[in-house]
Amino acid sequence: MPILGNFPAGGGGGGTGGLALAAVTNIATVTAHEKVYVSWTDPNDLVVAGSTLAAWGGTLLVRKAGSAPVSRRDGTVVLDSKTRNQYSTTYFCDSGLTDGVTYYYKFFPYTTSSTYTDSTDDEFTATPAAVAPGNVSGMSAVAAGNGKITVQWGDPAATVVTDGITVSTWASTQVVYKTGSYPTDPSDGTLALNSTTRNQYATNGFTITGLTNGTTYYIAFFPTSTDGAVNTDAVNRVTGVPNRLVINDIPAQSGTLTYNKAPQNPVWDSAYDPTIMTLGGETVGTNAKTYVATFTPDDDHVFAGDASPKAKNVSWVIGKAAGTLTLTPASLVLDKTTTSATFAISGDFDGNYTVTSMDTSVATVALVSGKTYRVSSVNSTTGTTSIKVSCSGGSNYTAPAAKSVSVTAKFVTIYGASWDGSSTTKWSRTDASASFTDPVPAVNNGSGSSPFDTLQPWAGMVKDTSDSAAGVLVKIPKFWYKWTKSGNTLKLQIADGQADGFRVSPAHADRGDGKGERDFVYVGRYHCASGYKSTTNAAQQVNITRSTARSSIHNLGATIWQFDYAMRVTIQMLYLVEFADWNSQAKIGYGCSASGSKENNGKTDAMQYHTGTTAANRTTYGYTQYRNIEGLWDNVYDWMDGCYYNGSGMNIIMNPANFSDSSGGTLIGKPSSGYPSAIAVATASGLEWAIYPTAASGSDSTYVADSWGYSASGPCLLCGGSYGQGQGHGLFYVGYYSASGTGAYIGCRLQKLP
Repeated sequence: MPILGNFPAGGGGGGTGGLALAAVTNIATVTAHEKVYVSWTDPNDLVVAGSTLAAWGGTLLVRKAGSAPVSRRDGTVVLDSKTRNQYSTTYFCDSGLTDGVTYYYKFFPYTTSSTYTDSTDDEFTATPAAVAPGNVSGMSAVAAGNGKITVQWGDPAATVVTDGITVSTWASTQVVYKTGSYPTDPSDGTLALNSTTRNQYATNGFTITGLTNGTTYYIAFFPTSTDGAVNTDAVNRVTGVPNRLVINDIPAQSGTLTYNKAPQNPVWDSAYDPTIMTLGGETVGTNAKTYVATFTPDDDHVFAGDASPKAKNVSWVIGKAAGTLTLTPASLVLDKTTTSATFAISGDFDGNYTVTSMDTSVATVALVSGKTYRVSSVNSTTGTTSIKVSCSGGSNYTAPAAKSVSVTAKFVTIYGASWDGSSTTKWSRTDASASFTDPVPAVNNGSGSSPFDTLQPWAGMVKDTSDSAAGVLVKIPKFWYKWTKSGNTLKLQIADGQADGFRVSPAHADRGDGKGERDFVYVGRYHCASGYKSTTNAAQQVNITRSTARSSIHNLGATIWQFDYAMRVTIQMLYLVEFADWNSQAKIGYGCSASGSKENNGKTDAMQYHTGTTAANRTTYGYTQYRNIEGLWDNVYDWMDGCYYNGSGMNIIMNPANFSDSSGGTLIGKPSSGYPSAIAVATASGLEWAIYPTAASGSDSTYVADSWGYSASGPCLLCGGSYGQGQGHGLFYVGYYSASGTGAYIGCRLQKLP
C-alpha cells in the first residue's frame, strides 16, 4: 500500500506536507539491448465528498543499481512526467544501460503541493539484454551434384516486436556445417555463408561446394541481430548428403519431323536440359531416315543406373512427307473443235507413277514429253471418263493419293418437249429425253430426284455466294435452244452445245452491251430483301416502283441488274424441258404462302433437294423452289424488267443499261389477256426466244394454266405469285401495273450478268 504522510523537506518520502496519492498501477516493462521500456498508469486525485484533497502533479521515476531507491534522491531520476498517463499506452525508454545488469526502479508520484508517495508498490526491477532474432523456417539440405549440397531456408521476421516495441532487428543468418554432430554456435564448424539479405535463399537456395559425396553433413542456421545476439535454438538444424543428381529420364524426340527438303533439327522432350547435359552425335538431318544423337551429363549428374557421367544414344526420325500429286488442268472438255487436249503432272513425289484412261471408248492418253500427256477423243464419242494417275511411295515421300483428270467428251446432246396445243397442260418428251421419267420434286423439305440432275445445263444450276454485294445467287450455265411452231404444236429443244438451227439461251445471248455471249449468268436465289440484296431470313423489299427497284439493284454493282423477261424465259425453258408440263404449281407445289401472309425469305433453306415444296403435299400451299431458286411464285410478285407494254403490245429490251418503262424496246406482238390457250413465238431478230399468248380461253387447270394480263395503260410487267393463296399464279403468270404503282405484294429480284 502507498504510504500517506508528511515528510520534512529533503526527506525520503515527503515534500512540504499534505496528503499523498496512491501508488502507480499497471506497471509493464520490456527489456532490450542497453534499454529498459516501462509503461504505467498514474494515480488519480484524492477526492472526498466531491472535494479534491490532493491533486496529482507528476510522477518521478528513479533508477538505481544494486538495490531499490529508498527516496526520490536515492538514485538517478530518469524521468519527471508531468503529463498524467502519458505512458499508460506508450512506453518510456530508459537507454544507455549495460546489458546483464539488474536495475532497480521506483516511481514517486507527487501532488501539486509536492507531497510524494513512497510505496513498495511503485518498485520494479529490469535487466537489459540483446534479444536474438526468431527461428528460420522451411529448412532443407539436398544433394546438388558432385560434392554439393543446396541449402534452402526462410529467414526469421525482420524484427522482434514486444508490445509494439522493436526489441531486435535481424542482421544476418550464419550457415555453419560440420561432420559428426551439429554446430552449437557460429564458431563450431565451417562457416559456409553469412547471408545479410533477408530471404535471399528462400526460393533458390545456396549451394555449398567442396564436400565429400555420401558423407552426412550437419548444418545449423544462426540468425543474428544487429545487436550481435545469436539464436542458437536447436530447431534451426538440418542434415544433408552430397551426391551427383540422378537423371531418371533419357531425352527423346518430341513431336515429329517431316521431310521438307531442308536441314532440320529435332525438338527434344522435357527430359533434355541443356544446362546439365551436352548434345552431340547426329543433330541435324535432311532426308527421311533415322538418326542417332548422344546426350552426355555434366559432372554433377548421372543417368539412372550409372555411377559416373556416361553418354546415352538416342534415335530420332525425319519422316516421309506426304506425297502430293497435281494434275493441271484437272478437267478437260473434248468437242467438235477440240478433239484432244493435254495435261501436266506435278507435285512432291519420288516414286514411280502410271497414267491410265478409265474408258478407252471415250478417250485415250499418251505421253507427249516429260510429264505432259495428251488425251484424245475416240470416234467423237460423247461421254465422260477420267485419266487416272497413280504413284508409289519413294525414299522421302509417301505414296500420294491417286488423282484423276476428268474428261468430258461433248459432241452435243439435245433434249426436248412438245405440246400439241390442246387443253392439256402436259407436254411430250422428245429427243434424248424421250424416255425420261418425270422428275420427283421434294415435299415437306425432303429429298427428290430428276433424270436431268446429272445433265447440263440443269446440273450446273447451283448456289453461289461469291458476290457479297449481290448476296446468294443461283448460277445458270449457257445452253442452246430451238422453238418450233407448226400449226397448234409448239416444240422446245435444249442442246448442251452448239448445234445447227439452235440459238444461245436468252439470258446468255449477246445483249448488245459489249460483253458478247455469257458462259454463265446468275439469278437471285431469293426475292430482294432490305438493301436489295438476295438475302435469307429477311423480309422482301416491297412498296417500290419498278424503276426504283431497277436503279437500287444496279447500285449494288456494275454487273447487277433487275430480273428481266429474258431471264424469266430462260428459266421457263429449263423447266418445260425438264417437267414437260405448263402447270408448275401442280408439278412442284402450290406455293404462294403457307399462312396466307407474306413471310421472310429462306423458307426453303432446309430443303434437302433443289426443287420442291415445304408443304406436306403438292396441293397444300407452302413455299417452293426450282433448281435452288426460291419463291418464283411465292410470297410476293417480282417486277420483271427488260419489257414494257404500250398500245401496240409487248416490247422487249435486251441491253440492261437501256431498261425502261416506256421506250427503246422492240415490239414482239400484242398478248391476249386472260388464261392463255394459244402461244406464239416472236419472230423479231434476236428475240426468237420470246413467247406470248394469242388466245385466252383457258383456265387455271388447262392449257398454260397461269393467267397473263395485258393493258396498254399498265406498262410495268410483274411475274410469279404472291402470298394470296390461289391457282393460276405459277411460273408462267404475267401481270402489269402502272409506272408509279407499288404494293406490299410486289417485290423484286436481281440478276448478275458478268
